[in-house]
Amino acid sequence: MAIEDEAGPESERGYIERNSIALLSNYHKPALDAPSSNWLGHYCTRERVRQPGLWNQNHVDEGYDPAFLDNLHRLVKSAEHAA
Repeated sequence: MAIEDEAGPESERGYIERNSIALLSNYHKPALDAPSSNWLGHYCTRERVRQPGLWNQNHVDEGYDPAFLDNLHRLVKSAEHAA
């Protein structure tokens, strides 16, 4: 999915990335969708990768802005129309 802005912390791309990671992270909370038992991340030495179940350690301990889902929906619809 293309996001046509300059990459950076204040970009739409950064907003979607931060909030997606925060939403999907299981860091210090019950896993809603735990990784499979054979996920390689279980062997990672970094707790911030192992515990949240994501190959990312940035933003795993943040909350997400529910409004980002509207932006994500708009981007997905835009990508569908472009295809």
